Amino acid sequence: MNEPVRNNGIKFSVIIPVYNGAETIERAIDSVLAQSYPAIEIIVVDDASSDKTHEIVQDKYAGNIQFIQKIVNQGSSAARNKGMDVASGNYIAFLDADDAWHPDKLMLMNTILLSKPDITLFFHPYTQDNIMDKKLPEDIVVYKFPFVKLLPSNPIATSCVVIRNKPAFRFESTMRYMEDLDLCMQVGYKHKIYMINIPLTQIFRPFTSQGGISGNKWKMRLGEMRAYRRLVKLNPLFLPLLPFLFITSIGKHIVKKFQK
Repeated sequence: MNEPVRNNGIKFSVIIPVYNGAETIERAIDSVLAQSYPAIEIIVVDDASSDKTHEIVQDKYAGNIQFIQKIVNQGSSAARNKGMDVASGNYIAFLDADDAWHPDKLMLMNTILLSKPDITLFFHPYTQDNIMDKKLPEDIVVYKFPFVKLLPSNPIATSCVVIRNKPAFRFESTMRYMEDLDLCMQVGYKHKIYMINIPLTQIFRPFTSQGGISGNKWKMRLGEMRAYRRLVKLNPLFLPLLPFLFITSIGKHIVKKFQK
């Protein structure tokens, strides 16, 4: 691991769920180890992979990460929750096994979170362009993100999320699609969400690619509608909005189907 963080700095726990990620896991972990502001721990949760993920991680990174190997595959939500249960940092940053971070991501996150200690959930955009050598702008504007903007669409990718480490903040473990939207709505309804318009995560496989976690578009829409239904538990006043939200979700599915 890198040198420990300053006592007065944010302590980040990085959680990387992985399933059959032998071809990409090194790139993801290396992007965390290369951070100019180091995390206090990297927690890799292997969700019962059947390839050489375990061997690669153990052989190359033993002593640099905390490795959790699950026997039964339960999906990325349960894997992230497993990592969150043992995380010791005061903020958790998520990274998927086929993505990578800009080397100054945590440095920037540390600066922002120290300047705005009321931030509970923070996110930034992602890109498929190469950002590893891109210089970050000196003037960065932090925006408050309204909760209502989460309802018509999901602008947040899990690999772009930093969240305060609290036991109450967990993914719905039975959700395998749109669990990131669900968590952000559950947390964002009661707490402040902030963002910047600077991509700090590089996505190497489009969300809607064949074989990707979001490759099944209809299951994504079903997951989205389930997330909407769960809003009623937060406030019964969401109930009259459900038909509109469901129609919007189905409409997005139809539009994307005919865009092929």
